[in-house]
Amino acid sequence: MLILGNAVGTTWQIFRSGQRSLRSTLDELRRLRVERAELRRANQLLSAEVTALRQGSRLLAAYPSLADHAVLARVIARDLPRTQTLRLDRGSRDGIQIDGPVLAEGGLVGRVDRVLDHSCRVQLLTHPAAAAAAAVAGVHQEALLMGGDKPHLTGLSPYTQVPLDTPVLSTGSEGIYPPGLFFGTTLEARNDGLFTVVPVRLAANAAEVTVVLVLAPAARGAP
Repeated sequence: MLILGNAVGTTWQIFRSGQRSLRSTLDELRRLRVERAELRRANQLLSAEVTALRQGSRLLAAYPSLADHAVLARVIARDLPRTQTLRLDRGSRDGIQIDGPVLAEGGLVGRVDRVLDHSCRVQLLTHPAAAAAAAVAGVHQEALLMGGDKPHLTGLSPYTQVPLDTPVLSTGSEGIYPPGLFFGTTLEARNDGLFTVVPVRLAANAAEVTVVLVLAPAARGAP
C-alpha cells in the first residue's frame, strides 16, 4: 500500500507540474501573440509614416516656389458623402489661415474653410458651394469651375472648341488659388444656352489623399 501511495503521489505531482507547465506555455503563447499584434500595428504605422514623408518630400520638390508659404499637413479625417470635407492635423498655431489653398500630389484639392488651434477643415472642390476661376490650356477665355458631384466649367462662349483631356488650371482671379495650379482635365464639352459647359475630371482624388500642402491665402501669401 505504501508503494502504491507513493506511486500515486508521484503521479499526481507530475500531473500538477504538467498543468503548471502547460499554463505557463499557454501564457507565453498569448504574450507572444499580443507582441506580434503590437509589432504588426507598429510596422503599419511606420510604413504609413514613411509613405507620408515621401509624399511630403515630393510635394515640396514639385512646388519649390510655394514652399516658403506652405505648411505640410496630414489628412486625419474625411467626410466625403455628407459634407465633402477633409480634416487636417495642422491649425492656426501652425500658420494655417482661412481660404488657404490645399494642394495634393495630383493637383488642387480645395480650400481651408475652418481653422482650430491644432486642426483645420478643407472644403473640397466637389463641395456644392465650391467655385474657382479657371482656364483651359490653349483656350483664351477664363471660366468658372463649379463644384458638386460633377465639377464643370461654365462661362465660356457658346460653341467654344475645348479638346478632350486638356489641362484645367487656376487663374487666381477669385483671390484664393494662385495662378497656374492644376485642377484636372477636360471631358466632353457641350453647348448649354449662352455658355459652353465643360465637365472636369479632377486630378486629386480626395478619398486617397493623405498628405497635402496648405498654402497661405493668395492675398496674404505674397512676400
